[in-house]
Amino acid sequence: MLIRSLRSFLALHRYGTIVAAAEKVHLSQAAVSVQLKNMEDELGIALFVRTRRSLEFTSAGRQLVPLAEKMVSIYEEMKALGGDGPIGGFLSLGVINSALGGVLPQLLKEMTQKNPGLEVKIIAGISGELLTQVNRGTLDMAIVTEPPQRFPTNLSVHYLYSEPFALLAPAEVPYQDLGQAFKSSTPYIAFDRSTWAGQMIDEFLMKRGVMTKPSMELNSLDAIAALVSQGLGISIVPLIRGAAWHESPNLHVVRLPHFERPVSLITRASHEHDALTALLLSSFSTADWNP
Repeated sequence: MLIRSLRSFLALHRYGTIVAAAEKVHLSQAAVSVQLKNMEDELGIALFVRTRRSLEFTSAGRQLVPLAEKMVSIYEEMKALGGDGPIGGFLSLGVINSALGGVLPQLLKEMTQKNPGLEVKIIAGISGELLTQVNRGTLDMAIVTEPPQRFPTNLSVHYLYSEPFALLAPAEVPYQDLGQAFKSSTPYIAFDRSTWAGQMIDEFLMKRGVMTKPSMELNSLDAIAALVSQGLGISIVPLIRGAAWHESPNLHVVRLPHFERPVSLITRASHEHDALTALLLSSFSTADWNP
């Protein structure tokens, strides 16, 4: 099966029509239609349900998508063995929501500009869920915070950076330390305690004998910052690398010493996308961003 047939197949999956797929792979509509029909004949599987106006993927066709992505990615990595040229293929990348609002958009822009043949599918979520998907093979890799427990042994951990935790308070009540803030009557707004970051914060407070009942609990750092800036409470949150919300003049930010969370790239130990892993790690190591 020719790689260009797989590219046409994936373009149809991404863009929905033969017209759009043909434009993406720089072929005529007739050529793309022939490629897709030849794929079905070679595999002996009906990949599409044909109507007068469109092609709809069958169950087998949808199951073929991740396999086709892997084949194209491996082919692109084989092409890249001879030098430092651009990398192509497909990468399914899980990303914690906070990173999407921080450093990642700029890095993805630079990566795809330098590697125009690379297509990245982003799946946003919380660390635990993304880790499970990498473990199952439904994601190639994921950017997550490190968990309270150890990672499964069949996964590889590539440290990227650390983010400090900080006490957030309204600008008009500039508490100087944790004890002063939690002895006050100001309500506490908790970061989602079902997440690893939320569990780390709970453990941090317990070790310091701070017992408090949250008035609210949210999983959005932007929302927490907005509530605190309006004087509705205090909170403890990670300071996201590359984000700017904690620079608001309506917030008083106190970094908590010796309290931070590592952010890492997680891949399977037997990962087939070594070139893509190296590309991501290199992008993070050379990024120009403010902590």
